[in-house]
Amino acid sequence: MSVVTEITGLRLDPPLNHNFVVMFADTSSALSIAATVIGDVLLGGFSECSGLEMVQTDHKLAVGGRHDGDLRFPTRTTWSNLVLKRGVSRISQSGWDWLYGFGEGKVQRKDGLIILFDGLRIPHNVWTVRRAFPVKFTGPALNAVGKDVAVETLELAHEGLWQLSLLKEAAGLAKVSL
Repeated sequence: MSVVTEITGLRLDPPLNHNFVVMFADTSSALSIAATVIGDVLLGGFSECSGLEMVQTDHKLAVGGRHDGDLRFPTRTTWSNLVLKRGVSRISQSGWDWLYGFGEGKVQRKDGLIILFDGLRIPHNVWTVRRAFPVKFTGPALNAVGKDVAVETLELAHEGLWQLSLLKEAAGLAKVSL
């Protein structure tokens, strides 16, 4: 049993992967942030989110006289595209509209949050996404004899994905307030 569990009675088990929310907002104004949060979260949250991935690429250099392997140097950090899935909604077509807007010359990048909650709906992990834009929208596969939910998929490219450490942030705030 950990010290935290003994003192607080709280268990620090890993959270289940189904308790999350994804929010994207045009960060150019406070009004657009409020409109996006209401539209994307309350009226049609996502049922699946994948692509929370970061890769550090490296450069290999063969050095003369060194026969036990290559020297390796870090080069670029890259992020995978985010893939968001949800049931087709009567109310919100925000993914389709966002991508379609690019075709009409209405380029709009958005910043976002992906929040994973624990069993008590307290944020467990938080990722921030910077300057995302849609690169692919896939409508549902329609099947007259099937019984599956009609699911749409939105794929987003972005310029960065960071995981916030809530414990570090809380510790930093505690130091400032002392």
